[in-house]
Amino acid sequence: MSNPYSNNDSFNSGNNGPGTPGPASESAPYGNGANGQPGYGQQYGQQQFGQPGYAGSTDHGEDSLFGRDVDAIQVLADSFRYFGRGWAQWIFGPLVQIVIVSILYLLLTLVLAGSGTSIDALANRGSGSDAALTGGLIAVMLLAIIAMFLVFIWSISTWYKAANKQVDTGMLEIKDFLSFKNVAGLMAVNVLSWLVISLGFVLLIIPGLFAAFFFTWMPAVKAVRPELSVGETFGASIEVAKKNVGVTILVVVLSAVLYAVLSFTLVGMFVYPALNTLILVLFVRRTLGLRG
Repeated sequence: MSNPYSNNDSFNSGNNGPGTPGPASESAPYGNGANGQPGYGQQYGQQQFGQPGYAGSTDHGEDSLFGRDVDAIQVLADSFRYFGRGWAQWIFGPLVQIVIVSILYLLLTLVLAGSGTSIDALANRGSGSDAALTGGLIAVMLLAIIAMFLVFIWSISTWYKAANKQVDTGMLEIKDFLSFKNVAGLMAVNVLSWLVISLGFVLLIIPGLFAAFFFTWMPAVKAVRPELSVGETFGASIEVAKKNVGVTILVVVLSAVLYAVLSFTLVGMFVYPALNTLILVLFVRRTLGLRG
């Protein structure tokens, strides 16, 4: 049975960069392409059109970060198509995730409340100095807040991994939203991206906008290229943003318009994060020259 996310799809062909077969190469997608170059069977070596592979290739070539020009409208349209093909997973996966995260938050809140009660009881009995007890309560509160933040970052990171898996393989499962495997690096990149953008907005609006323009793509870059270090992810995110500034701005504007339209309904607010994640991943993959 053919893969429903095959690059022979009409909405994929011609828009995805060097790894995507055109009509002439559809007859040999897994062997040698129409130009005599290895096709997808050699995905991690030399891809069609003579461009180096991106997922684990040791030789990415001189211009490996650049694929063909990306069609922003096509990215938006394809995000809807991918969501439509995996709508059940995109709806029920996050719902299960929300339930689990809520339970964890409740447990952390109970631990925090219990710690506060215990410290109050000790203070009333005169056990220990007030300063030590207050310090203990503050430490418990900080640990609980950090734990809640990490759970939140984990949940976001799984979305990027799930989106990249769907685009790359055509498969998506609810358990992809509950995975802890190889997610630590993506969580770190998510935190750093958030910190840099937040710091930019703390300084002034303009620095914040510049930071958002260049570093919003970091989580998607890390999901697409997990072998990159944090520093390399920073650099790749900048390259993605500036490769075609006009297209990048158009993608951001389209995402903002989509949010404005969908935010009027509860269903829209629930659907938008999935669509936005797919938009970011699709844009990054195509800018880097990957199929999808």
